[in-house]
Amino acid sequence: MVWVKRLSLLVAGLLAIVVLLLAYVMLFVNPNDFKDELKSVALEKANVSLRLDGDISWSFFPWLGLSLENIGVALGTDAEIVQFDRAEFGLAILPLLEQKIQVNKVNLVNLKASLNKDAQGQGNWQLDLPSETSEAGSANAPSAPAATSDTTASAVADTATNNATGKVKLPDIQLDELRIENAQVQYRDEQAKQLINATLNVQLNDVQWDKAWPMVMDIAVTQSDLQGQSPMSAKATLNANLTVFPERESLSLDSLVVSTELEGEALPTSPLSAKLSAMTLDVDLPQENVLIEGLALSVLGVNIDAKIQAYQVLSEPQFSAVVSLGEFNPRYLMTRLKLPLPDMSDDTALTKLMANVTLEGSLNSITAQPISIILDDTSIEANAEVALSPLRWDVNVAGANLNLDRYLPTPVEPVDNQGEAVSSAPQEGGVEGAETAETAAGELIPVELIRSLNGHVGILFENIIVKKLKIDKVEFDSTQANGLVLVSPLQAELYKGTVSSNVRLDVRGKTPVLSLTPTVSALQIQPLLVDFMDMDKVAGATFLNGELKTSGNRIDDLMSGLQGDLLIEVKNGALVGTNLTKTVCEGIAAIRKESIDEKQFGPDTPFETLRFPAYIVNGQVSTPGLQINSAGIQVTGNGVVSLPDSSLDYQANVGIAGSALDNACRVNEKVIKLAFPIVCKGQFSDDPAGLCRPDIKGFGQLFADLAKDELAQKAAEEKARLTEKLEAEKARLKTKAEAEKARLKAELEEKRQAEEERLKEKLKDKLKSLF
Repeated sequence: MVWVKRLSLLVAGLLAIVVLLLAYVMLFVNPNDFKDELKSVALEKANVSLRLDGDISWSFFPWLGLSLENIGVALGTDAEIVQFDRAEFGLAILPLLEQKIQVNKVNLVNLKASLNKDAQGQGNWQLDLPSETSEAGSANAPSAPAATSDTTASAVADTATNNATGKVKLPDIQLDELRIENAQVQYRDEQAKQLINATLNVQLNDVQWDKAWPMVMDIAVTQSDLQGQSPMSAKATLNANLTVFPERESLSLDSLVVSTELEGEALPTSPLSAKLSAMTLDVDLPQENVLIEGLALSVLGVNIDAKIQAYQVLSEPQFSAVVSLGEFNPRYLMTRLKLPLPDMSDDTALTKLMANVTLEGSLNSITAQPISIILDDTSIEANAEVALSPLRWDVNVAGANLNLDRYLPTPVEPVDNQGEAVSSAPQEGGVEGAETAETAAGELIPVELIRSLNGHVGILFENIIVKKLKIDKVEFDSTQANGLVLVSPLQAELYKGTVSSNVRLDVRGKTPVLSLTPTVSALQIQPLLVDFMDMDKVAGATFLNGELKTSGNRIDDLMSGLQGDLLIEVKNGALVGTNLTKTVCEGIAAIRKESIDEKQFGPDTPFETLRFPAYIVNGQVSTPGLQINSAGIQVTGNGVVSLPDSSLDYQANVGIAGSALDNACRVNEKVIKLAFPIVCKGQFSDDPAGLCRPDIKGFGQLFADLAKDELAQKAAEEKARLTEKLEAEKARLKTKAEAEKARLKAELEEKRQAEEERLKEKLKDKLKSLF
């Protein structure tokens, strides 16, 4: 134990010497005497110009304290880059012997920093040290002395151990207070033409490892151009409790609250206030993990809550997050941001939005599952997986109660100079007007966007309204790949029927090409036409099969380029607003110059079946095989329906039965045998009651032909009567002649017999006379 006593005496002696040296320095050394030497050394060794206008004061025991006033720092011959009125700190001496750093305060008052970057990107804080400095330092540096004591060897061993484990043991630290008061920083960037001024105040209290210490900061920043024009200012305050764990190489931030306020002419709304808070923020450097809980952002009435976990953030980042968007009013938000509201037909649309989403991802992919969105009365549930390299997605969406018409502009019907509604059909001749309309219509299909799509989308939606169409359910499965979009199948339930189709959209070429194979079953056509086209002309359960193809990128081009074949059948329906029997009777009465009793006719033409093939060429639909079968009428027809012009030019040939209609238009057996021509011509928007009318010329020709037939029939009957009479007369004359012949023959025979008798008697008499 003798060496222990000797070591203790040695340490005590060293401490005594240190104390005596410190006492001597405090009593006999004035730090202000070293100002010139400090300036000279800083300028010579580091090319730093120091300005030390104020006094320097220090203390050595029990606190190593230093206080400086009116200090400026410049690099080389440039203007001063940093200035401050006062800087002071105090460091406890004795805790240093236990590898503990105890500071009672660090205080910087009125710090001013001027940072400039010239047009070449060189900053005034970038120090160019003299080349001789490093060389002289290397030449004059003393060689490291060999270890001469056990203490030095132990220190070296500890250092080697720490280096081997990759960790450096930090000394304990205790800082009672850190205060930065009225720090002002100016940053001037000639390259970016930017000028930034910031004023900063920071205060930390009771700073110790493994313990939370309060942190308060406020900052005011102003950004403008180099002339101070177009300024934008921001004010922010930060309150939090920070804990640092040196052994674990981690830190924790809790009760974080950041409040900001932005002002500026460039902002859509000014001032703009926001608040960010977090319950905890944990960072683990060895594990490369970051955890944020209770994260909340509030700005312009929008509240976002989130929980975020990130892993391997420095090597292979991965994350998971739960984000909740609280209910807010998007219409109000857009108004506050001075964003133009879309023209919507419903003023209450876009007034409620809320969402929840759970995210997972990495640098290669992102998965959002589930996604829950409520927009006004619409609810949406979705799942999405997105691969980032190359970009590809798989999205599935299910929703209900979507009225798209609420979000679309109110249809405006054009009017003429007298304020009367005019037809929206294209007018002849107006080339300039046609070009204007084409330009206004714009492109319907976003070609470049579709070419960039690569993925899969599946949608199932219930209770949809679009363009007044009421769809009970729609379901489709779509794949997109480099400009080719396939939808197979597309299924919808609407108006008590079903619609299905396979759709192919190809935008890989210059002009988009659209093809589909529709199938319709038991669709009630009347309410669909009323809702979609405001057209009430056909009713009944509709069945359809066919193939369609078109190309173009505008509505007019798609309609005029439509090609295909359809087979259409409507069962148990009616031609609404058009009574073909009445129209026929009107034609008959017109020919006879009579009138009919319209009260005896209904407004529609009911039928059992309506069947026709439709051949479509360049948007012109021809139906040469149209047939309508009904108890009272039989109709065939042919004509053209023009989709580009929204018009029809059609002729139906109507055959009617008599029965109860005999009294209405005096239908007889001859009229029943006729097929009367009815012409339907006009626009889809025309009144159905006046759309179809009898072809009077055709009616006249029918009746003229009927009259000719009647005259021919009468002539034939008269000829037959005369022929019959002549034949009868011939027969009578023949009979009379035969009777006369027979009589004459009988008379001759009688005379002959009488003459024979007379001759016999005469012969007898002659013979008697002889004898």
